[in-house]
Amino acid sequence: MDPEVEGGSLQVTNEAPGDLECEIIKGFTRDILRVAERDIKLADFNVRHNHREGVADDPESTRKIRLSFRRVRYQLQTMATIESSLGAELLIGRLRDVGQPFGRLRDAEILESSVIKALGDRADTPQGRQLMEIAAHSRRIEQQTTDHLLNSDAYRETLNEVSKYRRSLPSRHSTPDLLRPMAERAMRLSWRSLRRAALKAKRKPTDINLHHTRIAAKRALYASQPLSGVLGAPVEEFARNVTEFQKYLGKQHDLAIASEWFTSVSKDYPALRNFARSLAREERKRADKRSRGWTKYWKSLESFQPTKRW
Repeated sequence: MDPEVEGGSLQVTNEAPGDLECEIIKGFTRDILRVAERDIKLADFNVRHNHREGVADDPESTRKIRLSFRRVRYQLQTMATIESSLGAELLIGRLRDVGQPFGRLRDAEILESSVIKALGDRADTPQGRQLMEIAAHSRRIEQQTTDHLLNSDAYRETLNEVSKYRRSLPSRHSTPDLLRPMAERAMRLSWRSLRRAALKAKRKPTDINLHHTRIAAKRALYASQPLSGVLGAPVEEFARNVTEFQKYLGKQHDLAIASEWFTSVSKDYPALRNFARSLAREERKRADKRSRGWTKYWKSLESFQPTKRW
């Protein structure tokens, strides 16, 4: 990551080690937020431009806004854990709250896609078309909620708070050698959290434990991204392994959610009961198969030996 320098020079001779470390972490966090602001504003511009041009739904640009909010939230959480004086709790909460509608929209989009895939050749039947319309209706509702959010005071205020908080942090140009201890601490923290979640899932591979493991993997991935410029190739290799791992778990989660959705539809729509229940069983079998196969991806990640690297 390119350091941001806004005047002044690095003065370390009169600083205690703890003070210096704190300033380094805060300066690095400022750089993270600068990148996050740029990404959010670019994605926001694209969504608004498409709306002006009459493109009602723009999944890719909306996805980029969602990822930008979630990425910076996870990165802030990591930095706040290794430096409690950051005082980022309120901003993290605001980023979580404003990001939730984007997350629900993405879930609805994935569910709609999962329903179409589960139906296969049955999509062109009356019951298949009805199921697709139910899923599409849910997605449209979430799209409307997200569109409303983009024009809300809460959304604009959150963007302003990100900028305001970034400017409150000190600007410091730090060399990779000065940043390395901080980067290694962040990587150790992320890996330990992921490992705890994975061990719990190994003992009891329920949908919720596997989902929590995937969330921990995403946190580790996002935490590693701004650190590759400090720790180099090992972090990039780690990120690639984590990406494959969380994608596998993500598919298991999608199948489990689809199974639950078909079960719910079978209760709410009597005419679809047997058809939806059959689809629910099919998706459940696929989800269970992934529940049994995820450990090979975990072993591949463990073989990277993150504990010895950081």
